[in-house]
Amino acid sequence: MQEKEKSAGKGQKKNWFQGLQSEFKKIVWTDRDTLVKQTVAVVVITVILGALISIMDAGILEVINLLMK
Repeated sequence: MQEKEKSAGKGQKKNWFQGLQSEFKKIVWTDRDTLVKQTVAVVVITVILGALISIMDAGILEVINLLMK
C-alpha cells in the first residue's frame, strides 16, 4: 500500500515540474535595452519621490515645531 502511495507521489511531482517547465516556456522576456530603460525609469522616479517625501516630512515637522512653541 505504501509503495503505491510513494509512486503516486513521484508521479504528481513529475507532472507538477512538467507543468512548471511548460509555463516557463510561455514567458516572453524583454530585450536588454527595454529592461535597462525601465530600470532607469523606476530608479529615477523612486529617487524623486523619496526626495519629495523627505522635503514634505521636514516641512511638516517644522510647522509642528512652530505650533508647539
